[in-house]
Amino acid sequence: MANDSHAHFVMAALEGKRPIQMPNVNAGLLASWMRSVTEHGLEPDRIQEPDVLTHAELLERRAPIEEMSAFSSPEIDRLYQHLSDHAQVVMLSDAQGVVIHFRSNSTVVDTCSALRVLPGSIWSEDKQGTTGVGLCLREQKPLSIVMAEHFATKLAGLSCTVAPIFGAEGRLVGVLNVTAMRSTDHALQGVVREMVANSARRIENVFFDRRHARARILRLSRHDDFCDAAAEARLALDDNGRIIDATPPALRLLTGSTLNDRPDVLIGRKLSSIVDVGNVERLLQEAAPTINGKQGCIHVRVTEPPRRAASRAPQIDMLSRASRLAASTLSTSGTRASVAPTLEEIVGSDTAMLDRLRIAQRLHARCLPLLLQGESGCGKTQLARALHEDGPHRSGGFVAINCAAIPQELIESELFGHRSGAFTGAAKQGAPGRLLGANDGTLFLDEIGDMPLGLQGRLLQVLSEGEFVPVGATQPVKVRFALISATLRDLKSLVQEGRFREDLYYRLSGATLALPPLRERTDLGQLIERAFARAALEAGIEESRLSQAARDVLLRHRWPGNIRELQHVAKFTAAINDSEVIGLDALPASLIEQADARHPAGQTRPAATRTVSDAESLLDLMEQSHWNVSAAAARLGISRATLHRRLNEFDVHRPRKPH
Repeated sequence: MANDSHAHFVMAALEGKRPIQMPNVNAGLLASWMRSVTEHGLEPDRIQEPDVLTHAELLERRAPIEEMSAFSSPEIDRLYQHLSDHAQVVMLSDAQGVVIHFRSNSTVVDTCSALRVLPGSIWSEDKQGTTGVGLCLREQKPLSIVMAEHFATKLAGLSCTVAPIFGAEGRLVGVLNVTAMRSTDHALQGVVREMVANSARRIENVFFDRRHARARILRLSRHDDFCDAAAEARLALDDNGRIIDATPPALRLLTGSTLNDRPDVLIGRKLSSIVDVGNVERLLQEAAPTINGKQGCIHVRVTEPPRRAASRAPQIDMLSRASRLAASTLSTSGTRASVAPTLEEIVGSDTAMLDRLRIAQRLHARCLPLLLQGESGCGKTQLARALHEDGPHRSGGFVAINCAAIPQELIESELFGHRSGAFTGAAKQGAPGRLLGANDGTLFLDEIGDMPLGLQGRLLQVLSEGEFVPVGATQPVKVRFALISATLRDLKSLVQEGRFREDLYYRLSGATLALPPLRERTDLGQLIERAFARAALEAGIEESRLSQAARDVLLRHRWPGNIRELQHVAKFTAAINDSEVIGLDALPASLIEQADARHPAGQTRPAATRTVSDAESLLDLMEQSHWNVSAAAARLGISRATLHRRLNEFDVHRPRKPH
């Protein structure tokens, strides 16, 4: 189909005319085309190139899902190899359509660059119209967009087959995408779609197993051989036999529910209340337990949590609060509260931070508003939660609201609640609002500089009078909470521009706490140690020590994502490291690349950075070490087991001596 006819038949299809070239346009595709025109104001042949994040922005975007990205990498590599004859690009996007993991064939580099199909590119429907990633984010199921089914004319030569990846409580966390940059058809993409969906399920299950390494996990399958993780579902149980998490296939196996239902409806319930299993403990002790679900017999395998060696427990001051939270009951949403970092972990031994902490604790204890300022990721949200958990208001709820993440038309009802029928789309039973949820506790308003101007007046009234009127109601509701707000923006400048109320500014800024970026902390080494110890604790594994080479890279890193980036690097490392020593090969590749870029010219590069992608340099290193595995591993800062794995990966073997 010629490009100049693409826009014509898209618009014709939207007018109810089925184009000869595409007689079977499905309803979901047509709906996406319609949204592209009516809601997003796009035209097929006038769509701008996708935005592409800068390297620093991509690092920050990748940080929250670095662990999931790490688990995805081996599966992405396998998928890329299996489909190399049919597709040239394999990508992993986050839940906002940003490409965070990318593999491509060298023959399509120029095409990818021209179309901006790159790491950091954004493929949301509102910007690019109908694409595989954009439609998958909306429909949350495997699907294919074949060539001219793309809304944008410039994408009509591509075919994208995608599948969603779900994380905790069945929330969408990513999209796996395989792109063919040459002519193909629906029959072939149907086969590809099955492979992509299976890969997504394997990633999902590996991510689930790691996330619940310290819980009892039930692997569910309709097949008794358990030979393919893609055919399995997962349940995680707490010590009382209640479900604390589940994958979407588990919901379908147990209840026969549809794709549109999320597995969080299972959370907090006992397995025996969902299926007739009698004594669950006795059942799970059987050699080959089975249960009867809505779709027939389900085979079960049980993975018990490993026992952690007490002698290796990290010596950091977080055990009392961690144990208190671990023993707490399920929250109102049916999930167990996550163990946030303690004040000691956040503040460390930095003198300036300790002084600021003492001030913050006193203000928060007396319900005086506290304003936190600092770069993204420097720990504002974590500090707010830690102040709550260690303060006098911990018996109440901790309610966090990101003012920039809620649509302006919904933020008022989100904060103040609404009565039944208060507006179109309102819940029939009404909603109490987040402010009421924070009563006798702590309300944390992140990005408060993005709060709509009209709503700022209502917040000021609540702070002054201790009451508010829900949307659609006539009687006020009393409320009392400690307020912590945070922002990256200069509120004083916003006041001068007329975008932030001066009276609210003075109410909030009287107690301002500036958090320094991680690169300026005097206790960076200590914070690194604590972050890696916590990551090991949460993963249910024994703590490993950092090699000197890895420690040097971490200390030299600029940490643009601050504490958030450090924590996710630590989790990434805990996920992939398999030895007692954390070497360079266990750190994210991006950190090594940046360390190389800043390494002064003329100095020897760390050998480990060459072995990752170069078999020849690995062979050279082994010859320099006279094939002494221990010596070579020491030079790389990795364990002998990891080095043996590297040698096998690159097919590097010691030459045989001539007879």
